[in-house]
Amino acid sequence: MILWVGFSVAAVTALTFIILYLKEREKYIRSSTEFNSLAQSHKELESLSQQLEKVISNNFKVVASEVLEGNSKQFFQLAKMSFDQQSQENKNLLEKKELKISALVDPLKKSLEEYAHQISYIEKQRLVDNKSIEMELKKVFESNQILSSETNALKNALKKPHIRGRWGEVQLKNCIELAGMSEYCDVSFQDQHTGDDGQRLIPDMTVKMPGGHTVVVDAKTPLDAFLSSLEATTEEERLIELSRHGRHVKDHVKNLSSKAYAESIPGSADFTVLFLPNESFLYAALEVEPEIVEFALEKKILIATPPTLIGLLKVIRFGWNEEKLAENAQKISMAGQELHKRICDFLDAYANMGKHLEKAQEEYNKGYKRLESRVLVQAKKLETLGAKSNKSLPEASV
Repeated sequence: MILWVGFSVAAVTALTFIILYLKEREKYIRSSTEFNSLAQSHKELESLSQQLEKVISNNFKVVASEVLEGNSKQFFQLAKMSFDQQSQENKNLLEKKELKISALVDPLKKSLEEYAHQISYIEKQRLVDNKSIEMELKKVFESNQILSSETNALKNALKKPHIRGRWGEVQLKNCIELAGMSEYCDVSFQDQHTGDDGQRLIPDMTVKMPGGHTVVVDAKTPLDAFLSSLEATTEEERLIELSRHGRHVKDHVKNLSSKAYAESIPGSADFTVLFLPNESFLYAALEVEPEIVEFALEKKILIATPPTLIGLLKVIRFGWNEEKLAENAQKISMAGQELHKRICDFLDAYANMGKHLEKAQEEYNKGYKRLESRVLVQAKKLETLGAKSNKSLPEASV
């Protein structure tokens, strides 16, 4: 198609030049004598030019038709390619948007699925927990019933004097173990002592302190009125029983003070410890007898509950530790003195041994010199006379 266009352009150009040439030639011929002959030639050229114009016109139409057809096909091809490209771009853009939408929607969808799964799991777990809670509540109810019956049994048991005494002794032992006094073996139960009037005194516990001193501890368990105050149905009944409980504790203070353990037991401290196995006993007494602690101290009685007694025992244990540290320090000092003496003795003996070694070295040197100056000289003379063995005598250094 491009070849036909080029050919048509060349033909038109050639035709233009021929026409121009003929016009100029015609002017020239008219002025010459050969005008007539050239006129005939001009007619022939005009005829040839008309034929050439027809040929060029036909060819141009063909070429234009082909160019138009080719341009139409090329336009449609380009349009199709552009449309396909735009469609592909739109498709790619749509896919990208779908991916972006999926990227936004998928996590939300996943979260909703997980949320639904979690809700389902929580619901199942709730049902299981409800059953477990029901079972636990049932166990608690049964335990409360058992505890209530055991509490009643304990109350009835503690109303017996020997049971109360045994419980107080157990509480004393627990305090000793918690304070760390058992390993020192400084505690003894039911030690018997005789008072000034010949009466036997049996404290529940004696605690030995450093320096030969002793602390006497006596346990009391005033439970009758205390338990009655807990069982009271009215405030008036409770106050009456608490007042009776306070009097019981006060009576124990007076009774313990009258035993005068501080005067009867040698090395005893100037006070005696009244041990109550539970703090509630002291708090209940303080509610109706606020000055009972001061009253007891005036009579040289220290009312102690488990925390107070443990603190006192820890202080005593600290004293024992200091005593043992002092004893160990004395032993270390004595051992150091003995070690120092032995080191000095060893150094003296070692120095004497050095002196003896020096003296032995001197005697050795003297003997060797005598051997060389007296014996080896005579032996050399014997060698010169032919009296010798396979070995040779060493040369004398002197």
